[in-house]
Parts: sequence; structure tokens; C-alpha cells
Amino acid sequence: MEISEVSIQLASPDPQRLSAFYRDVVGLKPAEGMGDQSFHVGPAGVLFIVDHSEISGPTAEPARAIIDLHITGLDAEHDRLSKAGVTFIRDRGVEVWGGVISTFEDPDGNRIQLMEYRPELARPEGEAVTA
Repeated sequence: MEISEVSIQLASPDPQRLSAFYRDVVGLKPAEGMGDQSFHVGPAGVLFIVDHSEISGPTAEPARAIIDLHITGLDAEHDRLSKAGVTFIRDRGVEVWGGVISTFEDPDGNRIQLMEYRPELARPEGEAVTA
């Protein structure tokens, strides 16, 4: 299988509110020609915010599907989003493989992770972080 693009459909009971969050707070760029509620996520991905008849209220299982945004400059983005009122449920946690992860929830309770690979932080399993 050769995949040329990935798209994610994120259903919401209030797609306008959720779209405004991803556009105005997170800072995702609109995917031109794909509708007002679609955003680029990386060079080959699109996030669609959609209305769906089977959706109501916040997500019941926030960790069931997590959107990972692999970025550079995680510290600056984390600080920018915090100043914009985003509450992080994980603050720059360091994984053994060298990944730094900050996790927050969108207005519908979906989990989003900012991830940055910092190879200098990689360590053997069980060894303490030396950051």
C-alpha cells in the first residue's frame, strides 16, 4: 500500500467552536479548497472538523484516539498555548527514546499531543532523565 496523504475526521457536536479552537488557538492553517473546517497537519495530512448525527457531548474516552503533532520548538509552542488558555495534562514529559511530549485536550475533550524528538535525551529503559 502506498499512502499519499492522511486525513483525520474529528466529529463534534459544535464543529464551528472546535474549528475556531484549532484555527485561532492551536494555529493550524486552513486547507484551501477543502472547506472552512479543514486544516493542514504536516505536509501530507488534513484534519477535518465535521458534524455527525451520532455525536453528542464531550468525548467519552479521551485517550482512545490521540492526535500527535510532531513539531520543532515544543517549549515555545507549549508556552504560547498556555498563555492562550490551554491547560496541559502532561507538561513536557520525556520518553526513554528522547521524545518530549506535552498533552492537552481540545474543547470536546479530544487529546492532542505536541511531540518533539530530542535525541540527546534518549536513555536506556529505567535510567533517570538527565535534562
